[in-house]
Amino acid sequence: MGWLLTAVASGALALFSTYWDDSLHTDVGRDTFWSPPHMLLYGSILVTLAALARWAWPRARREGVAGVVRDPALCWATVSGAAVGIAAPADAAWHTAFGRDAVLWSPPHLLAIVATLALTVTLLRAVAQEGGGGLAVTAAEALVLAAALVPVMEYDSDVPQFPALWYLPVVSTGFTLAVLLIRRFDPQPGGMVRAALLVTVGRLLTVAFLAVLGHSTPIVPPVLLVAVAADLVHRWRPSSWWSALVIPVGVHAAYLPLLPVMPHGTVVAVSQIAPSLSLSLAGSALMVLASEGAPRAWHRGVQAAAVISAVLLAVPLLAATRALAHDPGQGADAGQARWRASVREQAIEVTLATGDPALRPTGLIARRAGEKVTAQLSPDADGAAHGRIRLPSDGRWFLYATFKDSRERTAESWVVVQQGEGRTLSEARPIYLPPTQIYGAGRTAATVMLYAMSAAILVAIARSGRPPRNIRPQAAN
Repeated sequence: MGWLLTAVASGALALFSTYWDDSLHTDVGRDTFWSPPHMLLYGSILVTLAALARWAWPRARREGVAGVVRDPALCWATVSGAAVGIAAPADAAWHTAFGRDAVLWSPPHLLAIVATLALTVTLLRAVAQEGGGGLAVTAAEALVLAAALVPVMEYDSDVPQFPALWYLPVVSTGFTLAVLLIRRFDPQPGGMVRAALLVTVGRLLTVAFLAVLGHSTPIVPPVLLVAVAADLVHRWRPSSWWSALVIPVGVHAAYLPLLPVMPHGTVVAVSQIAPSLSLSLAGSALMVLASEGAPRAWHRGVQAAAVISAVLLAVPLLAATRALAHDPGQGADAGQARWRASVREQAIEVTLATGDPALRPTGLIARRAGEKVTAQLSPDADGAAHGRIRLPSDGRWFLYATFKDSRERTAESWVVVQQGEGRTLSEARPIYLPPTQIYGAGRTAATVMLYAMSAAILVAIARSGRPPRNIRPQAAN
């Protein structure tokens, strides 16, 4: 059990480091491989894998390959470790072949998120199998819930790359998956509340640490409220299909009133609430269907509902534009820009000085949550450039200035502005030549392959630990 507890603790550090890394990207852009959050992330993952391997090795050596295949915990330890091992080289190969991107839901990044979730489920399963109780199993459950919330990390930090419409559906789907797995491996009542409480404490500590460093902070998600509602209804109606209804409603009831008053929280517009709830219900229902299957009496209705849910989820996704907001790019150095941006409600007055007459300003671009706003950037006689841009919605925007150099190459610089905050920002930022993104048949094929791998692993996670349907519980003597 000691090795498993080490794996759980290092897994918690790995999840914390992802929020640290995300915060650093928001404030300063992409950093080097050797940055502190990167070192903590990779080191923690290695320790987690090593501790899990050290726990599994004596049993694997004793039982042999056939025993590993028969033992669900050992089999899952092998599969999840392999998935995590594949994710890193897949990400490196993607960036080498198609250029650097900073999209959390890009194919290689999503594969890494799903692989990490698989690893946390393996730890929960192993801790439960070893008879770990109390804080040990609660920590493993909290790890599963925290990993299920990582896909909305950028929404929680108010740096969304996709429309806010997707925020709460992804929360609902991830929360539903966590509920199903936690109840499957820990049937004791109140497991979700204990896990959500520990996740809340962990997020509070994360916020405090990042605030001390002077970095941007994520919100503390109100998952404890959702967990209380889910556990209360579960006592009344234990069917997982009730969870598919209660959790999306609970997520919206908990998040919607609190997001507008939370610092750096992505707000969901009133016009988006109804479609957001519909997508949430569809996502949670599909997760229950993948996890539990459908009762035979429901087969036809469930098949129809699955098709409708898939369409509800797929149509907006197919219409989504490329994400170009969070973690703005960097590239070959092209100089430095002195920014002065005065934020006055929806209008931002910008003055830029580069000190390089070869850099010709061409425009301003503001990006947030799939939106893109452009404006002119005009030079004056003193060599500075001036522009004014209006932002259509509240929240944190990435404001880019674009230039042409002497060889007519595009260069850019950026700052982060908060619409409506009423302050003047003044700082020096690098100007760089952004890397080229490659699109074509090769990228499409790689996208399909990596997303398919992520989907297959996710379905396997949802079904892990489910007893065979032809085995019925025996009646008590």
